[in-house]
Amino acid sequence: MLSLISCTSLSTDSDFDNSDYQQVLRQLDSWSLRGRLNIRSSNSNDTVNINWQQNREAFDINLSGTLGLGAVRISGDDQGVLIEKAGEESFRAPSLEVVGSEILGYVFPAGELLYWIRGLPAPGPRPGITYNPDGLIATLSQQDYTGRRWELQYDRYADIHGHYLPGRLRLEQAPYRLTFLIAEWEIPDGTDQ
Repeated sequence: MLSLISCTSLSTDSDFDNSDYQQVLRQLDSWSLRGRLNIRSSNSNDTVNINWQQNREAFDINLSGTLGLGAVRISGDDQGVLIEKAGEESFRAPSLEVVGSEILGYVFPAGELLYWIRGLPAPGPRPGITYNPDGLIATLSQQDYTGRRWELQYDRYADIHGHYLPGRLRLEQAPYRLTFLIAEWEIPDGTDQ
């Protein structure tokens, strides 16, 4: 059974150790979120609803809204991705990275986002990190798999069964600015903390 927690304010204790906590978050491999994604560029501003379920390597991401998308379902695992668009023939992609350019029309750090969305640096190039007064990541600067540097800002953390997960995440890489507004996180009861 899943427990549903909406974003609320959090208070961590003053002896909070972020390096140990990042290990805890990396072990959190089954979760889901619901919210909105705003995508802004120099000549457009669009918002889509997002419902993302992650179960270890397997994921199921549903997008709906503008961007001419209609409804889009992106599902798969580390072996490949299936993209299903309303009214179109489905197609397969080798990885999540391809999904951004196929659906959004530009390179999107989908693989790194699996980590970034939880408030973690992605494996790979060493990131620049600043922390908020609670010891959680406030800003993150890291390259994606193409070498493009993304600037991330985190806030509105919520305590979900002892896991502090962001309620808002902003990603910037000119000319794009993406803002995730996460209304709800779900994690399975009994997840290691």
